[in-house]
Amino acid sequence: MRMTRPLLAVLALATLAPIDASPAVAETFCRPWCVHYGGGGRGGGTNCGFTSFQQCMWTAQGNDICLVNPACLPQGARGSSYDDRRRR
Repeated sequence: MRMTRPLLAVLALATLAPIDASPAVAETFCRPWCVHYGGGGRGGGTNCGFTSFQQCMWTAQGNDICLVNPACLPQGARGSSYDDRRRR
């Protein structure tokens, strides 16, 4: 009985001790393709959840289009049309 109480105390402390106290790290993977839905005059939407152009096109099927996700491009590499609009 004398050995049981200290053993139970150690086991209780071991179960209450944190196993990993470091915070979780969020995934920062950028999905490079977006489908832009036409909306038929009601205003469309955008879904930037595609990892390949083929995956995006398969979802777009029809009048919707797939474009590169601008959030995934390195800074300054947005393309000439975007840069031209910003300079005006």
